[in-house]
Amino acid sequence: MKSLRLPWILLAFALLGALIGYYLSTQRPFSLAVDVAPEVVGQVTPAEAATEMVHGDWTGQAIAGAVSEDLDYPRGAIEGELLLQFATREAYLSYLQALAAAGMAPLGQIDALMVLRISEGALSVANIGESGARASYSYRVERPLPPVQVDPEALARLTAFGQSARVITGGPIAGSGAGVSVAILDSGIERHPQFDDVSIVRLDLVGGGVGGLGAGHGTSVASIIAGREGIAPDAELFVVRVLDAEGLGNSYHVAQGIVEAVDRGVQMINMSLGVYQDTVILRQAVNYAHARGVLMVAAAGNDGYGRMPYPAAYPEVLAVTAVDGNGQYALFPNQSMQIDFAAPGVGVLTALEDEGTVLFSGTSAAAPFVSGTLASLLSGEGALPPQQAVELLQAYLNDRGAPGVDPVYGAGLLDWDRLRERATPGILDVALADIYLQPDSLPGTTMPIEVTVQNRGTTWFSDAELEVFVGEAEPVSFILGSLGPGQTTTRKVFTQIPAQGSDEVLSLAARVIPQNINQDIRLENNLKSVAFRPVR
Repeated sequence: MKSLRLPWILLAFALLGALIGYYLSTQRPFSLAVDVAPEVVGQVTPAEAATEMVHGDWTGQAIAGAVSEDLDYPRGAIEGELLLQFATREAYLSYLQALAAAGMAPLGQIDALMVLRISEGALSVANIGESGARASYSYRVERPLPPVQVDPEALARLTAFGQSARVITGGPIAGSGAGVSVAILDSGIERHPQFDDVSIVRLDLVGGGVGGLGAGHGTSVASIIAGREGIAPDAELFVVRVLDAEGLGNSYHVAQGIVEAVDRGVQMINMSLGVYQDTVILRQAVNYAHARGVLMVAAAGNDGYGRMPYPAAYPEVLAVTAVDGNGQYALFPNQSMQIDFAAPGVGVLTALEDEGTVLFSGTSAAAPFVSGTLASLLSGEGALPPQQAVELLQAYLNDRGAPGVDPVYGAGLLDWDRLRERATPGILDVALADIYLQPDSLPGTTMPIEVTVQNRGTTWFSDAELEVFVGEAEPVSFILGSLGPGQTTTRKVFTQIPAQGSDEVLSLAARVIPQNINQDIRLENNLKSVAFRPVR
């Protein structure tokens, strides 16, 4: 009987191997990138991604077996070192003791996560297979290459804000940020008069000094959050340098920075950086912070992908995309239905070394707008608990793009006027939120145009008239029903899309007119016009 079963067993193993091979061959490629500018590094191939999936997380005998073989490092991994995570505190301490007895020391350690960063040679000092420890590679963060192709003329049409964060937000929102500690995991911070009155604690994890070469990016981020021109000027900063002078870092240092920030009592962490590889250590550091009530904000990335980097991609982290000075999508950000906020990210005036300033762009600029606003809401007489502050911010977003949550603007665009006015009764603000045509609309076909109206005031309204203009045709009119504060309603009109190669431009406009038009405090947002030109 055994001889009869053997072919079936071999066949089963062959089928299993084929299925695994097929699964690995279909995995999406990943890359490693830091959001220093709207740029992206080269992609890792599917084969290299498969190598990481097979070898990146070992257990039991696989670790012991690897000691006697040359490790095949995937692209982006730092050669000569590994990360070990232990299942128990006893095993963790035992391995540290074994390293000390062998005259060796770890390259780094995160006690809270029971993680060691070790040289490859340190694997042989003790048998750790029985401890349930897992090993993975440490991935390099590289200064990105040029961005995904975006039409230079289209980028040139983006409108810069040209002002500091404090001016853009219109002044104080709630508290000044006093008593709130915000961690900034970035390239460091330079000395600047804007920070003269700011309490700053500095930690360098990569060398070169927190104010050393390459710290300009972190300086710009910090000046949006705190300091003389920041949204929460009196917030305390815990600046952790996780990127060196060349913009290089790794997911280990980011995780280490998160844990260190939490242990030092920060209320919030801003991370204007990202890595496209989901690593165990970064995920666990995020969970560590989330379990302790620390808010985390991260940039959605500037690579034009249909996905976000980590940590923005984690559900525990608030992901932020960028808009220009007209509130329009900035073209370069990644898109995802998991984006939480849209905020200014084109030509924001920020601090640069000494007394200089620079126009700062990217989702790197957008993320600290959210962090600074939350720091303001967490402080002052009406200080809110962290989760309640997030919910308040979400409740006063302006709908943009497709009705409701969409992958371009996420849940919506920050509106600081609405935040300030939320406790003032009787405000009438009827707004034409957007005119939306599906981007995949086929030339020469009839498609719906969706027009969204939003109540951005603090009182109900009803019977407002919406007029939609398509080209030279007579306007299509709608009478809107009752709409409560913050609510939206959408109406559709159908029109012919110009044929491909045509010189025709589809011109659309809409306006909403409330019954008591003289009481509407912002008539400028009652009208919107757009034009769509077919791709030639």
